[in-house]
Amino acid sequence: MNELGAKLRALGLVPRALAAWAGTDRLSALYPSRLLDQPITPASVALAMFVAGIELDVDRAARLPLDDLLAAGLVERSRTRVRATLALLPLRSSIIACDRADADETEHLVCWPDDSSYHLLSAIPRGTYGHWHDLACGSAIAMLARPELATTRTATDLNPRAVAFARLGAALSGVALDTAVGDVGGDIGRPDLVTCNAPMPASTTDPADGEPIWQRTSGRFFEALFARREPLIVVHCVRDAIPARLPGERLVATYTMGHPAFSVLWWRPHAPRRAAEVLRPVTADRPHVDLADLDELSG
Repeated sequence: MNELGAKLRALGLVPRALAAWAGTDRLSALYPSRLLDQPITPASVALAMFVAGIELDVDRAARLPLDDLLAAGLVERSRTRVRATLALLPLRSSIIACDRADADETEHLVCWPDDSSYHLLSAIPRGTYGHWHDLACGSAIAMLARPELATTRTATDLNPRAVAFARLGAALSGVALDTAVGDVGGDIGRPDLVTCNAPMPASTTDPADGEPIWQRTSGRFFEALFARREPLIVVHCVRDAIPARLPGERLVATYTMGHPAFSVLWWRPHAPRRAAEVLRPVTADRPHVDLADLDELSG
């Protein structure tokens, strides 16, 4: 599968080509429906199929490794047309696998990366961690974007479809990733780093039956999350979900006003007790919480 991923990258499924074709490589700023009228050239055919979700004539798609893609179930073909069965999105040196942007909203939908994914991955402190565990991993965007942070990577999610997509993205990207269906309180050894782009609490969204799992989190999720005691825990979540008192060092960057507000939490349960918080409006130059916010809070 890594060989297939390398072929797709060589055919233009990379951020630089995406930026040239779509005007941005920031996945959360892309609206595939607005890409339907973009010109399709040999250099953009992989982007047109897997990012924009455009159904192509077989002749136009012939530049792609169609036999390999069909065998892997990544495309479906009629006599004259080819269609991607999922989205494959370039991020840094990796390929993220998720449901198409036009997929029906179902309980097990694995959605397109949004800004919350970028807030989390840009807030993870630099370093080399022995073992990194990403909770509620979704398509494992954080680990696939920053695999260099750890020598052992474990991604878990309650949604088996998300775990399958995470495994596929890792295989296409050549990233070693242990994946499992699991809850937030599961025992997976003693990681040095835990990250979590937490689902929305049900009380803030009032989800109906059939809506995605990540819109239906109960308070038990956060009780289990904040019962953990790994050396460093980085969480993107609704601000109200962060307890007022936590052991150790609790640093919070809140980046939205209103209700609900959203924040990134850096928590070191075993550090000396300390709490600090900053309200950081997002700007065009700095659209996501990042390590400069952590430096400000740490100072």
